[in-house]
This record gives sequence, structure tokens and C-alpha cells, in this order.
Amino acid sequence: MDSQFHRLQWGWIFLLLFFIASCSLQTMKRPEGEKEFFQETSRLEKRAREHPETSVRAQSHLQIAFLYVNYRNPQINYTRALQEMESYFSLAPGKTQTDDVQNWHAVLKEVGKLQTGMERMQKVNKGLRDEVAGLKETIEKLKSLDRHIEERRSLTK
Repeated sequence: MDSQFHRLQWGWIFLLLFFIASCSLQTMKRPEGEKEFFQETSRLEKRAREHPETSVRAQSHLQIAFLYVNYRNPQINYTRALQEMESYFSLAPGKTQTDDVQNWHAVLKEVGKLQTGMERMQKVNKGLRDEVAGLKETIEKLKSLDRHIEERRSLTK
């Protein structure tokens, strides 16, 4: 009986090690270059579309969102990260949504608002620059006209 208990105990230990090893293989690797980010994003997008388990699809969306905001990503995309985060929220149950993920979502929403405001201000700025250029041109024409009028006055005196 004692030997059967030890075999069962060792069996559980090996089973536990097997599950730990398989889980660690599925964790997100850390891509370095643009090509690796693209490959990892593509792999996760495929998993988010095709995996039968909703929780795995949700985790894939979350990992994609974090890839898009990773400081090593040469093509950071906050808008796309927000979309992926919202996909995660639509698939993940409320109890799995941690405070950190909620904080990231709030920050990404704010970044989106700031980007929209910045784009609007850039359009206004461009319009003002065009207007200033037009006014400078008008000033130069007026200066030229003023010089021309002064020349005619000096000739008539």
C-alpha cells in the first residue's frame, strides 16, 4: 500500500510538472524587431479567431493589445490596442478583468481622445499657417503698391 501511495504521489507530481511546462510554453514570447512583432501579432490574431475556447480567444486579444503598446514595438498603435482591449472585454467575464486591465483600458481611451484632439488641432494649425502665408503675400503686395505710389509721388513733385 505504501508503494502504491508513493507511485500515486509521484504520478501527481509529474502530472503537475507537465501542466506547468505546457502552460509556460504558451506564455507570450518577447518579440524584439518589427518582423517578430508582426509574426507574434499574426499568430495571436489567428488564435483569437480560430480557437474554440472563449477564454483563450479573450487572452489572445489582450496579448495583442499589449503588443501594440509595447515600448519595443517599432509601430505602436494605440487605436488598435484599444480595439483589441474592447474585444477582450466583450469575451472575458467581468471577474477576470483585473484592475490593471481596467486601468490600461481607461488610459487607452484617454490616449484616443488626445490623439483625436491633436489631429483636430493639427488641421486648425495647418489652416492658420495657410492663412498667415496668404496674409504675408497680401502684405508684400501692399508694400510693393506703396513703393510704387511713393515713386509716382516723388516724380510728380
